[in-house]
Amino acid sequence: MLSVVVLLAFAACACDSFGRHGSFISRRQLNQKAQLGSPTGDESGVALAAQGIETVSGLKFFTLEGGMCPYAARTWICFLELDMDYETVGINGLKKPEWYEEINPKGKVPAIQNLVDGSLVYESAICDEYLCDLAQSTDPDGPPGESKVWKLMPIGPGDRAALRLMNDHVDTEVCPAHFTFLMNKDGSRDEVLKDALEKALVVLEDTLVSHGGPYLMGSEFTIADVHFLPFFLRLVVSLRYFKEYEVPSEKYPRLLQWLEICSRRDSVKAASPSDERIIELYKKFVEAEYGFGGLNKNK
Repeated sequence: MLSVVVLLAFAACACDSFGRHGSFISRRQLNQKAQLGSPTGDESGVALAAQGIETVSGLKFFTLEGGMCPYAARTWICFLELDMDYETVGINGLKKPEWYEEINPKGKVPAIQNLVDGSLVYESAICDEYLCDLAQSTDPDGPPGESKVWKLMPIGPGDRAALRLMNDHVDTEVCPAHFTFLMNKDGSRDEVLKDALEKALVVLEDTLVSHGGPYLMGSEFTIADVHFLPFFLRLVVSLRYFKEYEVPSEKYPRLLQWLEICSRRDSVKAASPSDERIIELYKKFVEAEYGFGGLNKNK
């Protein structure tokens, strides 16, 4: 029963098309927590108000309570990287409030509500680009002089297309390969599934080499990094624990270096659960043969 309860809660996140309830956490508080290296989502709005923390903002960010959803983590990192004020609203995955369907008819997280113009945005990739566009539209300085990136987004149309193709590769190739390998119970298929995963990862390793690193689009951190980070973190931790598989450093030196570099960022620290919390949750997934919103391709 416990596994079913946990999986139902996580279903509000999985495939986003695939904290405590009602907590409000400001950007400044998340930055402070990032510096401490502690996950957020565990303080109630009442507790924060008692500390005199400002909770009024034009943007609301809807995510699962506890901060475990990798899709919502993408948008969370964007908020922090763009230094935007916002309110975090924790949604109980087991008992979603009826009003949440007015925010996102699909009932998934993340979602963003703009209280200024009434915009409602959902799907993590769309949320992330929306925040970048919003940040650009309110930047009085305009695009940077020599930089090819502005507010986490490449400036050139070719680079933007390359970024979106990379994100599509993560969603359609890497994530299904990861979860199918993780959830496979037939040991005779493990080698084939591992090879499929490594083939998908090679594309990202080669991208880091061709773009010169240290980030996926080159010298600057972008939403390409944001899109992959929460999932690669969970890939490394879950496959190490459940499959005794380590991403081989001789095959993917740049990719592992990329993870290490990105993991030092305050935004990533704030939005990333500990290895122990990932393992605790994934034990329930493995036990229940969870489908991960269709990403687990095992029959």
